[in-house]
Amino acid sequence: MTFSKRALIVGVVAVSLLTLTACGSGAATPSESDATGMYTDGTYLGTGAGYGGDIEVEIVVTDGAIAKLNVVDHSETGGISDPAFEGIEEQLIEKQDINEVEVVTGATKTSDGLIEAISAALTDAK
Repeated sequence: MTFSKRALIVGVVAVSLLTLTACGSGAATPSESDATGMYTDGTYLGTGAGYGGDIEVEIVVTDGAIAKLNVVDHSETGGISDPAFEGIEEQLIEKQDINEVEVVTGATKTSDGLIEAISAALTDAK
């Protein structure tokens, strides 16, 4: 085998090893949202700016997890805002992480205000 063939083979092997190493996954670490007892039990209030004015929410935390979202007060348009209130509550209870909650199409400003209010309440719960 000539020197150039050997150098080529060594180069190809080295690049292959680097590629496999770079694409390999490390040990999985649990995310913060997977941890149990992420929040302190209690009831927390938060306020955010919706389309029609402030949205006030109450978050109930039980056993360190978000158990309930109550919209205490708002001036949003009924019918248009309802899917945002229902959809975001469902996502929040399921995902337990406000950063994983998506806005509801058709009620974006209401969704943003609701997420802002939830974030404010959860800040106190940590």
